[in-house]
Amino acid sequence: MAEVELNSWCEVSASALRDNIRTLRASMAAGTLLGIVVKSDAYGHGLALSAREFLQAGADWLIVNSIAEAECLRAAEREAPIYICAQVAPFEAERVVKADARVALCDVATARALAAAARAASCAVNCHIKVETGTYRQGVALSDVVEFARFVTGLEGLALEGLTTHFADIEDTTDHAFAQGQLSVLQEVGREVCAAGIDVPMVHAANSAAALLWPETHGALVRAGIAAYGLWPSSETYATALERRAAGDAMPSLYPALSWKARITQVKQVPEGAYIGYGRTFRATHPMCIGIVPVGYFEGYDRRLSNVGHVLVNGVRAPVRGRVCMNMFMVDLTHMPTVVPGQVVTLLGTEGDEGVGADQWAAWIGSIHYEAISRIHPQQPRLLRMANGQLQWPETGVFYE
Repeated sequence: MAEVELNSWCEVSASALRDNIRTLRASMAAGTLLGIVVKSDAYGHGLALSAREFLQAGADWLIVNSIAEAECLRAAEREAPIYICAQVAPFEAERVVKADARVALCDVATARALAAAARAASCAVNCHIKVETGTYRQGVALSDVVEFARFVTGLEGLALEGLTTHFADIEDTTDHAFAQGQLSVLQEVGREVCAAGIDVPMVHAANSAAALLWPETHGALVRAGIAAYGLWPSSETYATALERRAAGDAMPSLYPALSWKARITQVKQVPEGAYIGYGRTFRATHPMCIGIVPVGYFEGYDRRLSNVGHVLVNGVRAPVRGRVCMNMFMVDLTHMPTVVPGQVVTLLGTEGDEGVGADQWAAWIGSIHYEAISRIHPQQPRLLRMANGQLQWPETGVFYE
């Protein structure tokens, strides 16, 4: 097998993804479908690669944000049901039909366009009416749901498969009264639609936090995102899980799947008093040795990590010095005199007892771990770390040491 011949790459642990699917399954009742959200390049983990692993681990549906993502999955021969959770535009209707995708639906124009495209192809598009229950993003007003459901079922080419909503804050607080209210509203709307003589096979709302902690929210489908990649949705969700463990409940186990690595391309000496990087934001107070890491904010290494972040070199933290540039940044190697160009460093992940996690990144940049990982550029190669320790680049089939 060849050595990794890349200057920077991400590694995705197949074992972690599969273990996380088992954890999610363990929290679900029999008969509930498990949908995994793979939008935004699978939260930075690689769309086609992650989708394949999730399906092989037993996921039922794949959930995306756009028709383009659905098309990518079909091109990669992912044959599972694909649900587009964001509103598609009327002009995308023919592509939805061709991709055999399910859709979230909340407007008349899109419904008509999808129905026409489906009739032309002699098929039907499965639709899930998005109900507005208090998040005030996309969705049909409560007073209009029954009428809209009648409209949808009256259109040849559409099949009303479900009612759905999205929780506003189930993962952002330890007080879940608002989320419970949203769920109650969705369930009541479901009863009203059924009372109007309209069959709706599925009602669903559960995201990762709900999937892990609130079985009563699961309904017909769980839509798990961040937890499938091994990250807790929030500190509040984790705190709730700890409280339940103290009360005797099992503690869900999640395993972060993503790491990001790069090779130092140059090692150089910096004299005392010299400045490092744009804006002269860091000045050496003593002779220093620095290493150049060939990724920057274009590749997804956030500029807010300037003079704040750390990478791992041989299991030791090396701080970022100076501003993160568009395609490179600098780290302090003064305490590591034996490092040479070509040395692999870990930007995200663990080495020995040390780690730089997505939560740590989020704290450094004043954001959330969702943003930190999903903004790693798709051009960064995603390699699969297999259970036997081998690395595979799925796009080429090449195995690495």
